[in-house]
Amino acid sequence: MTHQNSVAHRAGAQETCAQPDRLTGAGYGAICDQPGFAPISRRDLMVAVNTVARDLGLRAASVVVIDALLSCLPCRDPKTRTDRPIAPDMLLTIYAANDTLCFRARGITDRQLRRHLAKLEDIGLIQRRDSANGKRFPVHRAGEIVGAFGIDLSPLLVQAGTLVDRARQRREQDAELRGLRAIIGRLRQDCLALPLDDAQRDWVEQTRALVRRAGITPALARDLLRRMQDLIATWTKANPTPETEQTPATDGQNVRHKERKTTDTKKPYDGDEHANWSDMPTLASFYPDPPRTRHALHRVIYGFGKMLGIEDALIATGLARLGGSQVLRCLDRIAADIERIKHPSGYFNRIVISESGM
Repeated sequence: MTHQNSVAHRAGAQETCAQPDRLTGAGYGAICDQPGFAPISRRDLMVAVNTVARDLGLRAASVVVIDALLSCLPCRDPKTRTDRPIAPDMLLTIYAANDTLCFRARGITDRQLRRHLAKLEDIGLIQRRDSANGKRFPVHRAGEIVGAFGIDLSPLLVQAGTLVDRARQRREQDAELRGLRAIIGRLRQDCLALPLDDAQRDWVEQTRALVRRAGITPALARDLLRRMQDLIATWTKANPTPETEQTPATDGQNVRHKERKTTDTKKPYDGDEHANWSDMPTLASFYPDPPRTRHALHRVIYGFGKMLGIEDALIATGLARLGGSQVLRCLDRIAADIERIKHPSGYFNRIVISESGM
């Protein structure tokens, strides 16, 4: 094979060179025997595989090999030159040579390719369909390709819907963890400012490493957060401070801490203070049960504001001007983007001023 022919061979998709119309075994991948699945684009499938690769135990190089295999599927429409979704009526058994696959997998070696293919087969994403002589080639009938010996991607496509769902859940989990890590970081500074004993201080110091672990889950992060809240609440209860007047930044009005108290703390909140918990997913992740009284509502508002680093005086001003439900939505918005917001108090104050029309 000349150098030019070799380059053309590597750049092409699945070769359609003629092979004898004979079957050398019953184990070839036939189009008529392929399982059903919902059509999916190569791009969407690769996004899902990339997102859940760590959960599947796959390294980056194995993901690249999956991409190389998918690139050999006949998805390109010959007329429009655009990709059509992978569907069950498309030949899913890849018969491209190792040279082609290595070239498309960013130049990995033949040995590396074989190792990654073995890994993908072990976890059930591909199935090898070997011919009698171990070669890969298409199977023809009446001049049409009806199957092939090679690497069958049917197992991957059957799981495509599940992988897409898992990828969505992973993205949601990662977003929640980013917010939790940021909030824990703020509370960690508050805890370290307290006169803790040695054991408590050591634990607080360790939380920094704990939240950075790759295997941490939102449940574990929320547990750390609750323990920090309990630590601060215990110290605050043992060391009460007198109520004082506070002046919010950029606001000339005095707001007393006692504004958080209501005259009717037992009455279920309604009207302006009614809030739909399902509309505030970040807040609901910290407080799963909606409060049933105004007192409980205000306790959630002040507690969540404390976690975000927003002063009580600003929260009280927000309640006076906007009402409970609107303040909750503001806090939920800040918590969802806490990594980007460097000064939550100032951000909250600007929202209150803007939305109250002052």
